[in-house]
Amino acid sequence: MLVMLMLALFGLMIAYFCYSVYFYGGRWVANPHNPRISSQKQSVIMGTVTDRDGTVLAYTGENGERRYNASRETRMAVSQVVGDSGGKVSTGVDTFHAQYMLGFRSSVFERVSDALTGTPQRGDDLTLTISERLSRYITEQFPEGKRGAVVVMNYKTGDVLAMVSLPQFDPLDMDAALEDEAAGALINRATQGLYPPGSTFKIVTMASALENLPDLEDFAFDCTGYYPVGSYSVTESSSHGVQTLSDAFKNSCNTTFAALSQELGYEMLGDTAEKLGFNENFMFGDMIVYNSSYPIDDLSDEDLAWSSIGQGRVLATPMHMTLIAAAVANGGVMVEPHLLARITTAQGGTRELPGSREGKRVLSETVAARLEKEMVRVVKSGTGTRAALDNGYVVAGKTGSAEASNDKSVKAHAWFVGYITNDNAPYAISVLVENGGSGGSVAAPLARKTLQKAINLGL
Repeated sequence: MLVMLMLALFGLMIAYFCYSVYFYGGRWVANPHNPRISSQKQSVIMGTVTDRDGTVLAYTGENGERRYNASRETRMAVSQVVGDSGGKVSTGVDTFHAQYMLGFRSSVFERVSDALTGTPQRGDDLTLTISERLSRYITEQFPEGKRGAVVVMNYKTGDVLAMVSLPQFDPLDMDAALEDEAAGALINRATQGLYPPGSTFKIVTMASALENLPDLEDFAFDCTGYYPVGSYSVTESSSHGVQTLSDAFKNSCNTTFAALSQELGYEMLGDTAEKLGFNENFMFGDMIVYNSSYPIDDLSDEDLAWSSIGQGRVLATPMHMTLIAAAVANGGVMVEPHLLARITTAQGGTRELPGSREGKRVLSETVAARLEKEMVRVVKSGTGTRAALDNGYVVAGKTGSAEASNDKSVKAHAWFVGYITNDNAPYAISVLVENGGSGGSVAAPLARKTLQKAINLGL
């Protein structure tokens, strides 16, 4: 019996080891403290990184020194995506994908070929999905002096077209970046920044209501601007009057959604949130995305009410909120975000891309269609009108103004989450401006400019 138990434990250890290598192996190799990285840099020419249009973002010079684009504006705009030569930005491509660019993935045959021809070993070249032109434009349009992030993604393919984080740094002046580290320039706020999503989380709450509550067509709530729950009260700046579910979503009525949460309960709302990726350990092959959180422990009524409007203990990254918008756009299927468009070997071949290209259903088609209808209404006549586009392009979205302090002494974080419904411009977007104020007046106009630029560039 003891022998069988020991064998079972040994088998579990082997299984866990295999699981860890499969899911975390690439992350272990890419760790900047891995001595194999520095050793490999001495003998392998690190590959080149280009954007989707062929613009060189990073390359290795003749003396073996890592170099970056000649334009400081370009270097800054893509700084957190590309990273730096010293691995200070561990999530940047130069470090996270060092396994390709330093030849760790080269086959024996490729190495033998280099040896026979006397060619110095060279790592793979990477073509990214991002557009340097769109990234630079977003940087130029972002509110001056503000921090935050903008993510633009093709919701059909999962290709990340832009992933801009501010403040930024220059990889050719890391001394300045490290001196200003307190400002967080080395943090990619798009994938690492965890913020209360505010009213953009009402997409999740509404999805849960549509999935779980009957007779919603008859739902009505009289918003007086004040909704007592537990020992607290959810308030509005003014009363909205009688609200249907559609009205409450368009007007972003906090009291209506707080009341709705009490009908849902934390279990049903938490279940929907987890289906949409909250509390999930994101193991994407192309990038590191921090885990968003939704509390699923035994909530009090007031915690539940605040959670339903994206406050309290709810936290999300801009990348995750982009994925939620993309899932609605895709009829309920959430795609995996991709940053690598192509991996080219030193011999001119191509290597298989990491990650899954299969989407995962997180919402029913019926629920996704209803959410799109309501998100279109938000942009046409609700809080998101400043995100609307001309020339026949229809934008669906949700604004958010997430409180950053209990006493409102600090400006709210401004959010806009949405997408273009037209098939010829399948762009999902998330805009987050730290302490920007109103999502409708700050984040929505930036979303409109960004989406229009993406259309103009034909991405």
